[in-house]
Amino acid sequence: MKIQCAILILVSTVVFGSDFEKAKLLDVQGFKEAGPSIIAPNNGYPVLIPTSRNMFTVTVALQGMSYSAQYQERRHFKPSLLIVGDPIEARIDGDKLILRTAEGKEEKAKIVRRERLSKD
Repeated sequence: MKIQCAILILVSTVVFGSDFEKAKLLDVQGFKEAGPSIIAPNNGYPVLIPTSRNMFTVTVALQGMSYSAQYQERRHFKPSLLIVGDPIEARIDGDKLILRTAEGKEEKAKIVRRERLSKD
């Protein structure tokens, strides 16, 4: 029984425990990303309607590096909900920065910048 418990704990640690780490939120910058224009009829003539979506860049410090990624704003994941300087759960998966929101949901985005943090 003790061996089974030890194996279960070991497997749980490998699968669940080692993925997210406490990172420090260094910066949050919002911006609008242009999307494809929509063609709509207007009295028989086509009209171009520009579209855009709200985006934001998040920069976190993790394991002596800073990582920046661009996320699309969502109902429960907005730049106004993040506080620079606070800890946030994060992990790196290849070229993706994955953040865990306060609700426990994972948000993924491609890393657009990596920087070594100086040891001053």
